[in-house]
Amino acid sequence: MDWYEEHIEEPIRGVVKTLRDNGFNTTCSCGHEMYVEGDIIADYELQRLHKLLWDYCHEHKIPISYEIKFELRVSEGFLLYTRFYIEFK
Repeated sequence: MDWYEEHIEEPIRGVVKTLRDNGFNTTCSCGHEMYVEGDIIADYELQRLHKLLWDYCHEHKIPISYEIKFELRVSEGFLLYTRFYIEFK
């Protein structure tokens, strides 16, 4: 039995393996609820957004503490929208 068969539920196993085989670190998954969570390596746009927020907070004497959530919605193969949500803590 390989690691995937032992640790990842069948309905989501192929997706998890594909993501991991292509360099994405998955941290949690559930075959019953059909979700996968993972780490995102900050690329240029994420770093640019973070720096912009950091600079703004620093300049305006706002505590530099926030959470950025990203959402990408696909339905029947079509990308409907991408967006971000910033919550200041």
